[in-house]
Amino acid sequence: MRTFTLCLGLLLALACFALLLGSAPAEASPSAAGTVDAGVCFDCHDLAEATASRFPHAPVVEGDCVACHNPHASRFAGLLMQRPGVLCADCHSETEPSAQRDRVHQPFADGKCNECHRPHGGDERGLLVEPTTALCTRCHAETGTWAEKPVRHVPVAQGRCGNCHEPHSANFDSLVKQEGARLCVTCHPASSELRSAHSGYPVESSSCTICHDPHASARQGLFRETLHEPFASRQCTSCHQLAGSSDPFALQAPVSQLCGECHGEQVAAAIEAPYPHVPAGGGACMACHNPHAGEGSAMLKSSTDSVCLSCHDPGGAKSGLPLRFTGHGEGISCSDCHEAHGGERPVLLRQESIELCGSCHTHEHSIRHPVGEETLDPRTGSSMTCLSCHSMHEPGYAMYLHGSDERDLCIGCHKEIGGGVS
Repeated sequence: MRTFTLCLGLLLALACFALLLGSAPAEASPSAAGTVDAGVCFDCHDLAEATASRFPHAPVVEGDCVACHNPHASRFAGLLMQRPGVLCADCHSETEPSAQRDRVHQPFADGKCNECHRPHGGDERGLLVEPTTALCTRCHAETGTWAEKPVRHVPVAQGRCGNCHEPHSANFDSLVKQEGARLCVTCHPASSELRSAHSGYPVESSSCTICHDPHASARQGLFRETLHEPFASRQCTSCHQLAGSSDPFALQAPVSQLCGECHGEQVAAAIEAPYPHVPAGGGACMACHNPHAGEGSAMLKSSTDSVCLSCHDPGGAKSGLPLRFTGHGEGISCSDCHEAHGGERPVLLRQESIELCGSCHTHEHSIRHPVGEETLDPRTGSSMTCLSCHSMHEPGYAMYLHGSDERDLCIGCHKEIGGGVS
């Protein structure tokens, strides 16, 4: 009887609790559109500028703040429902295939949509934070120099970067929409006039940027800075087959042989160097040089450092990781320290490291840690040089040191000052 009474009491208590729950007002889901009056949000958050802009974001127009924001709490800045990239993709599903392409724009890959787009509204199409040219210049500083050149590609002059480049991702380098001449012929169609201007060669099947700068130049026709003499004098057949042949762009001889006809001394030195640069020693001159037109007197494909980093870039643009070879001080180029074609020393240094470093670091060279053949590094048994303690490229610590200058680096050799610390 006592057990029955306890069970009955428990059942009655549960029934009362259920009635109380049923009569309590349901908490509004913060993600349910329309459950929050946008007027409440606007009491504190002034979005008048966004709503009055030429291109307001649709949720702002509709007063649907909770489409993106949680009105109560969130793990993300701005009380966002999700991290920005994921949140934007919920509506902008058309961007999802972009993530699968071969080349992805870094802000898009990082989900940092608001680096380029305004979240509420703006006066630029696509809710861009600035006009295209100014926006791209934020990261691509080289674009700022194009306005100084007398000849600019029409899309560049008009700030229409999107004519040639995809904003989020592409399957080709530099996020171009098509590769090689296939992009150019969308505006400059293949025609008899085009071939005639190129000595009859079918340039529509080649790469226009070998000779032309796609953005801006000091030369008419957007030709690159320095023209190779055979190209400038239209002596195409000094290197190529005849324009009307079955393979007009084929070379008359191997690259090293062709280059050696005029640049024999450099080619021979590269091949015979004790430490040859792999492309130069192997006769692959075009790995670094443009055979028609290029930058500077050496006719490089691009700036010296850009050419070097296109191969020596284990942690840079190709991998998406921070650059490892970031250079060594302001205004110093790779070729200031390294021989471009080949040399007598490892890593193609122009001089032994002590002399090379001392050519700039004159003060340090006069009051220095002992270095040279007579001073041995106890860790390796080799002669102590600047590179025993300093790196050339990877500044992990101040002054490019391999370790902390407070004590860690020093006690690697000077065990007696370690104080017995393990």
